[in-house]
Amino acid sequence: MPTISDATSSHRDLAQNVIDIRGQPGAIAQPWVFAAAKRLGIGQRIQILTDTDPSAMMRAVAFQLRNAISWRHETDGGLWRVEVRPRAETEARDVVDLLTWDHFRLDRRFSDVLTAANENRGAEAAVIFSDYWVGLRRHAYLENHILGPALGGGVDHGPLADMLFEHDSIIVQSRLVEETLAEQDYGMLPAICAMLSGALAKHENREENALFPIWQASDNRDRGRATELLAQAKEVLAGAEDPQVDTMFPG
Repeated sequence: MPTISDATSSHRDLAQNVIDIRGQPGAIAQPWVFAAAKRLGIGQRIQILTDTDPSAMMRAVAFQLRNAISWRHETDGGLWRVEVRPRAETEARDVVDLLTWDHFRLDRRFSDVLTAANENRGAEAAVIFSDYWVGLRRHAYLENHILGPALGGGVDHGPLADMLFEHDSIIVQSRLVEETLAEQDYGMLPAICAMLSGALAKHENREENALFPIWQASDNRDRGRATELLAQAKEVLAGAEDPQVDTMFPG
């Protein structure tokens, strides 16, 4: 076990974006790496120094963070150096990769709404929610009207049908948050946001584990179509089809 001075030294390195976990057991090293990676912002990097192969640990940390990080490592046989950066700075491999990242981005925005609501910062919550609301409607439009018809998954019975049903419910709940903010009924806001946060988490987990594998397999069967879908998906999430989004999901 590390001594107190060892732990202090490691935390000092963490503040400098270098984590030296040489000699540390996984039960201690992995939480340090996870905590640092979770705080990464755009343009930031973490360097990890370790004396054991970090691959399993980094896969576990990436899984915990829903692939919100990207990492690579090099070694001379005795020392491994790992560089970690935000996943948002790397190019999506396919539409599923893009959607998974967008889930994470939307979750963080809505988490900021919930935090502001809990701290009675209603006006700030409204500003953050506006960004979340635009992103959510683009995301739902992309999945419902472009990827679902192209990649399948059971529109009548199956994961795709479940996704479509859950999207309707999430849109309704989000509109309730929007109305509550517009009415400045801040006393009700934390409870309403908490309900929507739970619905989002359950939906995304089911979608990523039941529907996305089907979409990824379908996508991989036609690489030409996959390239076109990824390009279109990026444009939709950037706002290129907002007139259609506003028609399907009025703001």
